Amino acid sequence: QKMASINKLSVRGIRAFSPEDEEQVISFCFPLTIIVGANGCGKTTIIEALKYSVTGALPPGNKSGQAFVHDPKSTGSSCVKAGIKLRFTNRAGKSMVVVRSME
Repeated sequence: QKMASINKLSVRGIRAFSPEDEEQVISFCFPLTIIVGANGCGKTTIIEALKYSVTGALPPGNKSGQAFVHDPKSTGSSCVKAGIKLRFTNRAGKSMVVVRSME
């Protein structure tokens, strides 16, 4: 039995991932991808973005999503458009994309 697999995650405007820059793309390797980095560099944000893209559930304590979306004050704007794209291969081998947007 084949399993579904994650191919790429694109993040923009979520926490430390700026809405101004190009979306940040993380490519996942098969069978394992290790995410390492210093404190505060976004490792947990990546996991929360994966969970949000798959389930629609915001991280704990983020009922309205305000703490999950990049702070608009830091960019001098009134709102931030945040987005997550998850590209994966389903069990049947078909490539699929989930897109979630927030403002």
